[in-house]
Amino acid sequence: MELVNVSSKTKVRHKTDINKTLSKMPLSSRRVLFMAIAQLDSKKIVKQGQVFRIYASEYAKIAKLEMNTAYEQLKSATLDLQKQIIGIPKDQLLPPIARQGERPWKKPTGKGIRMLNVTEYCDYEDGDGYVDISFSRQMEPYICMIEGKYTTQVLISSARLKDTNASNLYQLLRQKISEKKDRYFEIGVDELKDELGLYTTKNKERVYSYPLFKDLNKLVIKRSLETIKDTTEIKDISVEIIERKQRKATKLRFSYRVDDQMKFEGF
Repeated sequence: MELVNVSSKTKVRHKTDINKTLSKMPLSSRRVLFMAIAQLDSKKIVKQGQVFRIYASEYAKIAKLEMNTAYEQLKSATLDLQKQIIGIPKDQLLPPIARQGERPWKKPTGKGIRMLNVTEYCDYEDGDGYVDISFSRQMEPYICMIEGKYTTQVLISSARLKDTNASNLYQLLRQKISEKKDRYFEIGVDELKDELGLYTTKNKERVYSYPLFKDLNKLVIKRSLETIKDTTEIKDISVEIIERKQRKATKLRFSYRVDDQMKFEGF
């Protein structure tokens, strides 16, 4: 599929394994990545040497941005994307998709993390205002011929979210919807922070942001839900505390409705 054929129903599908890495990416890099993934068929193998092109005009229309902003973001996103890596525990690593004549893949030993490059290369053409992206072989099993757990996002919704917390929460909502949780899901507060990347690591331990739930709720959850409701196909979103320990909120329930018939401005 070419980006000129993008519609309100165009989806981006990827393995859930890479969601936490995606949540740490700059928004512009994530947009470019998703616009490239939207051009492939997740049920088919990427053709060897296949290149995915994104024009600044397409980027501007899909993300609903001014052209000068689109040019700036496309260039910076390309630089970031070429340096982007995905960390997968070795025991969870997916083998590269086999092609005829290749030697059998050997699973790595050890319990460490394998760092994978997302792209083989990215070419940015300043004068013509487009980027060409070629995915690395290691990235392929996470975006095509997908088996097991996956997350499906609506391309336009994801591209038009301009706040990192809202984008990450939208991805989590779409992950749960992909797991057939079409109306609600329950999640621990610390698990939610894990998914949204709201922590730092000190001395190999996670230190969570927003220790007071009222701050998390006011500054992250409520603001993000309002943005998601106004921007995406997910509507009637609410959150309630369903568990407390020593008067501290520890578990939440998110409820929502998906408007599959939503039309986006410009499409």
